[in-house]
Amino acid sequence: MSSVITSRPAAAGAAASASTQAVDPTDLPAVLREIAREAGRRELNDENPFEAIDLVRAARIGALRLPIALGGAGYSVREMFAAVIDLAEADPVVAHIIRTHYWFVEERLRSSDSDARRHWIGEIAAGKLFGNATSELGAAAVGSLRYATTLTPEGDGFVVNGTKVYCTGTMFSDYVNVWAAQGENALASLIIPTTRAGITMLDDWDGMGARKTGSGTTRFEGVQVRADEILGHIRLDAEPQPTFEFAFLQLYLQAIMAGILRNVVGDAVKLLKTRDRSFSHAPAERPADDPLLQQIVGELSASAFAAESTVLAAADAIDQAYASLQNGVPDATLAQRASLRAAQAKVHVDALAARAANQLFDVGSASAATRRKNLDRHWRAIRTLSLHNPTLYKALSIGKFLVNDEPLPFNGYF
Repeated sequence: MSSVITSRPAAAGAAASASTQAVDPTDLPAVLREIAREAGRRELNDENPFEAIDLVRAARIGALRLPIALGGAGYSVREMFAAVIDLAEADPVVAHIIRTHYWFVEERLRSSDSDARRHWIGEIAAGKLFGNATSELGAAAVGSLRYATTLTPEGDGFVVNGTKVYCTGTMFSDYVNVWAAQGENALASLIIPTTRAGITMLDDWDGMGARKTGSGTTRFEGVQVRADEILGHIRLDAEPQPTFEFAFLQLYLQAIMAGILRNVVGDAVKLLKTRDRSFSHAPAERPADDPLLQQIVGELSASAFAAESTVLAAADAIDQAYASLQNGVPDATLAQRASLRAAQAKVHVDALAARAANQLFDVGSASAATRRKNLDRHWRAIRTLSLHNPTLYKALSIGKFLVNDEPLPFNGYF
């Protein structure tokens, strides 16, 4: 059953006060603790995290990548991904909600349009959040950039019509970034308030994991768009420019997994410490003294460390590509390397994380399967995140690149 989101609670929809004061990273641990406090209950009861998003907005967590002089924290890409891992540990749903917000921030940072860049960076610094309306159902191949949603001229402006799906975070956001066809061979990227007339947001995502990320349907019916709300265009018949934006967007999913794996380790330790009995044929009377169960906890800890290290190493490659920007375009070799590292991270972390979330149950035995403990939330979330783009195709593309020098795919999934 889906619900129509016609308005948000006043606190969630209210604009943050404009500020150019830098974000203070020392405030973040307390905010993350508060977000984490009710995260398990929200997931168990299928509750939307509006209050948690209020905290994100108020703390201006979405501005971490902005330079300090522009009201941010001046984080590098690596530092931002480390913060995402921390946020995902607190609540992976909240971290997932602002995934495309961070993508929007990254695009504004590399924009060469000074007036638009200044305006939108000001909104980001003020705590505003940005959602997305990109994906569509239909016969067009995923990643082909062929959309049925259209942007057409009307009067002094434009009008957008169409239906988007998997609009993660949009129902929690102040603005939505929409991709729409403009003519036969061009795409327009536009940004409009989520409260504009003609926009209908449905809370109809029914996935087994990431259930309250606001990843539902958004309909645009005669929505008015001003010329200054069009951020740019992509010509589908032109040679694409090098970019690291897609590597950034995809690596974010593995950062969420790394945060989840910290919780897998914590839950495994808690399970083992609180179990009172074991089986008569177990190697130890107390589960906490059982070397087999201790080994599993050690393996889970190693998996969490490996996942986090892999994500941050790939983030370094994106940092290097970002540092090479000239007029908004990175060095082609460094951009390709960033895409390769993000793809390699996905292939490794997806398998490692799913295995770890499954191993957790071996620590707790049958009692670990109770709905009350909700330990399946880790596996459900990890498996859902891994399905955003097929791991097999990533591995295949990496192999083709290394063996036959075949270029990596150029689309939103690489």
